[in-house]
Amino acid sequence: MHFTLNKRILRERLLAMVSKANPSPIFIFGNQKSGTSAVAGLLAEATALPLIADFAGAQMPFIGDLIAGRTRVETFVSRNAWAFSAPLVKDPGLSFAAPALLQHFPESRGIFLLRNPWQNIRSILERLDLRGDAKEIVPGARRINRTWQGILTGTDLGLPPAPYVDILAMRWLRAAQIAEQLSGRVILMRYEDFNAGKRQTIEQLARDLELPVKNDISQKLDHQFQPRGRGTDPRQFFGQNYARIATICGAKAAQLGYEGRS
Repeated sequence: MHFTLNKRILRERLLAMVSKANPSPIFIFGNQKSGTSAVAGLLAEATALPLIADFAGAQMPFIGDLIAGRTRVETFVSRNAWAFSAPLVKDPGLSFAAPALLQHFPESRGIFLLRNPWQNIRSILERLDLRGDAKEIVPGARRINRTWQGILTGTDLGLPPAPYVDILAMRWLRAAQIAEQLSGRVILMRYEDFNAGKRQTIEQLARDLELPVKNDISQKLDHQFQPRGRGTDPRQFFGQNYARIATICGAKAAQLGYEGRS
């Protein structure tokens, strides 16, 4: 994994040397497993605009340094000029540096995806094949790459040590708070609303962003942009941890209309 990442970083750094950042990219923000891949992919397909997604320069340790302020946003953008040269840019890690990025790109707009916290956290843990009812601070012996380790331990956000379900709940809350903070600059979208009417939602997004719809995406709506989760019932999946998530996320979840809909 480190060798592969190093090769990707080297390629991206070389491309950055001959690239110029777009002055006003459109960002697709949102926590991991909140639907950003599907929305970004379908929006790119509908508008025929190039999309750069999930680039190596936004993985750990680079994204953690940006979020913590150890790397200036100007430096981060310069190092990743290739990624920021696209009209559409998507990487979930960027969501936690969204205020700084939008300040750096004053003409940019964005989309911020939100998802039911129990379903969002369940989807992350199923993606990593981790239990939802465990209380471990550090995940088990299964090999997990550095970026996912940073997410599970909260080191990318500078969170204090805690069980990984609590960390993911705090992460969801942080994303929701950032989305609320940026509500004047980004279009807030719930994953559930997108899922209920994908084509209509994408076409409305394009109109709101003043982008022409050039392609019919009807045949692309069920394309799996990320591996499908198992869809386990959250109460069964989390056990007693279900209430722990409610303690951390419940008030904000209710504001977003998720009360009693987990």
